[in-house]
Amino acid sequence: MNIGIDASRVNIGKKTGVEYYSTQLLHWFKKIDASTNSEGDLQHAKYILYVQNSNDIEFSDLPKNFHLRKIYFPFFWTQIRLAIELLFSKNKPKRFFIPSNSIPFILSFFDKKIKKIVTIHDVAFKYIPASYSAIARFYLNLSVYFAVKFSEKIITDSRSSKEDLIAFYNCDPDKIEVIYLGFSPPTETGDEWEKGKWEEVQAKYKIDKPYLIYIGRLESKKNILNLIKSYYEVLSSGHDLQLVLVGKRGLGWNEAEEVVKRYNLGDRVVITGYVKEWEKNILLKHAQTLVFVSKYEGFGLPVLEAFYAGIPAIVSQIPVFEELFSNTCVFVDPENPKEIADAIIKLSKNPIRRLSLIRKGKERLKHFSWEKCARETLQVIKNV
Repeated sequence: MNIGIDASRVNIGKKTGVEYYSTQLLHWFKKIDASTNSEGDLQHAKYILYVQNSNDIEFSDLPKNFHLRKIYFPFFWTQIRLAIELLFSKNKPKRFFIPSNSIPFILSFFDKKIKKIVTIHDVAFKYIPASYSAIARFYLNLSVYFAVKFSEKIITDSRSSKEDLIAFYNCDPDKIEVIYLGFSPPTETGDEWEKGKWEEVQAKYKIDKPYLIYIGRLESKKNILNLIKSYYEVLSSGHDLQLVLVGKRGLGWNEAEEVVKRYNLGDRVVITGYVKEWEKNILLKHAQTLVFVSKYEGFGLPVLEAFYAGIPAIVSQIPVFEELFSNTCVFVDPENPKEIADAIIKLSKNPIRRLSLIRKGKERLKHFSWEKCARETLQVIKNV
């Protein structure tokens, strides 16, 4: 069995959601389905990894049945160069897995022998259109439409995302498989390794008080404006905290920045930009609480990271979080800054509640693993 994989996102240097997902799956595919036979065998498939370049460490030690196909193209790589490769290659895969929702459009019309399996993580552009440009909304909507119409199987991260595809695109429920994302403990950890690291991070980001933490892009769809408003409410109540925002600035940050300036919060709101993985883990471990109040999510990996770090989480009362995290977090209305602030204050004053949430989070974390995610994904791909 030949399986093709769009592995182009594995090469992205500063990995976020889809890139991290793609990298973790490839990492575990190699462990689960490695063979000493370059063509695969009765138990193991042959894999063709389509990439633009092969700089990532995940490509450095491939099993014999994993083959790189480097095909460079300066623009519209998926829709032009990858599509041409799949249409005209003599060594076509029988199944093709796309870890994001963008399938090559022309492949859908001209080669229906290749069975396509695609992961659609979310349809945030449907819920928060103002957070996307008109061009981005058009492309995302078209991509999801083609994936729903022309793929043999769709994978989603949650039942909530599955219901969205049914509601917005009239997708056949039997076509959709829900496979939860995973979590892998940090490789760099332990008291000996951490010596001096916290002091280094403190100095680098000028953290000198207990702090709340947020992880993700700083943009309107992540509800950064209401997060900062709620933080100001916390300060106004007499609580001396910093707010550490871990992520890059995105669409809608300017409006939030105006609030930071208006309330003179510049020395209290710490913006780290993109951080190294070990820095993120240290920042989480020493934070008081994760505050993650997005208006919409397909999953919510930062909540799992908070569970591992041993800190409680305050999250939006949205369907996906209720599905995944039920009684392990404090739930708030993301549109109500005062409610968010009240939740932060109440939790800070209730150590028994904090410890209960931390314990429940640790238990819930056991249900999520990248190995499990990869095994279930491979099963879907092979059984199409």
